[in-house]
Amino acid sequence: MAARALLTRKTLATVLRNDAKPIIGVGITAAATHSRGLHVYTLPDLDYDYGALEPAISGDIMQLHHQKHHQTYITNYNKALEQLQDAIAKKDSSAVVKLQGAIKFNGGGSIPFFFFFFRFCLFFLKVY
Repeated sequence: MAARALLTRKTLATVLRNDAKPIIGVGITAAATHSRGLHVYTLPDLDYDYGALEPAISGDIMQLHHQKHHQTYITNYNKALEQLQDAIAKKDSSAVVKLQGAIKFNGGGSIPFFFFFFRFCLFFLKVY
C-alpha cells in the first residue's frame, strides 16, 4: 500500500512538473521520446534469456509474463498518464480524481513483475 502511494505521488509530481526523471525501482523506465511533453515508459529488457530458468520455469511462461502481462501494465500506465495530463490541462478535477485508480493499478501492477524478473530470477540464476 505504501509503495502504491509513493508511486502515485511521484507520478503525479512528475506529470505536474514535467520532470524528466524516471521512477526508480518499479520496473519501468522513461523512454527518450515524449508524447506532448509527457514521458513514455517502456518495458525494460531482461539481462537473461527467457529459457534460462528451465525446467523450473518455462521459457514460454517467462516470455508471456514479460512481453504480454508486464507490457500491458506499462501501456495502460502510459495511457492513464496521458489522460491525466489532458485532464490537468483542462482543469477537470473530477477526471484527475477518477484517473488516480488507473494510475495506481497499472503503475503498481508493474512492481510485482519487476521484483520477479529483476530480483527473484537474477538471484535464482546466481544461486544455481
